[in-house]
Amino acid sequence: MQIKKDEIYQRILSISKKLFINKGYEKTSLRMVADKCFISKSNIYRYFRSKEEIYETLVRPARQNVIDAIGHFGSKDYAGNYTVDKIEDVSTALAKVMSKHREGLLIMLKAVGSKDRAMLTEMMTGFFVEACPIEDEEFKIQIVSILIMGLTDILLKYSDEDEISYRLRLLVSYHYLGLNGIKEKLGFDAK
Repeated sequence: MQIKKDEIYQRILSISKKLFINKGYEKTSLRMVADKCFISKSNIYRYFRSKEEIYETLVRPARQNVIDAIGHFGSKDYAGNYTVDKIEDVSTALAKVMSKHREGLLIMLKAVGSKDRAMLTEMMTGFFVEACPIEDEEFKIQIVSILIMGLTDILLKYSDEDEISYRLRLLVSYHYLGLNGIKEKLGFDAK
């Protein structure tokens, strides 16, 4: 009987993380992971029961932190009351979560059709429904889709917490204040 090796376990996670981010969860097969790890596909099953278990291992910490952060900012203190100082609070707190769990969040956001992507969309829609003065629910969903694309883009391009915070502040401000609101209320111009 062979003994499991932590090095192989970590390599499976590392390679899976890269493939899930670059190709997406749906387009990544265990055969691809095995080939990149230089192990047999059957050897992966010594460490993980399925591709889903690898996914869960990679995203679980990110999922819980995002749920906590969005839950906090969806509370009575924030919902529908987005002032400049609260936008700063939201941006700073989300930047901490995003920089700490950058890769896990990217996996979640790039897993089109996954329960995590749906959960993020649903939570963010709920979060923004309170704040959006427009009654058209379909339009609110479109706004959330644009926001999710923006978040994904930020995570793909930046890893520094300060840069993520700056980019988030711009994105969140834009969603609440519009382009003129960013310039007038926050004093943002081109960097």
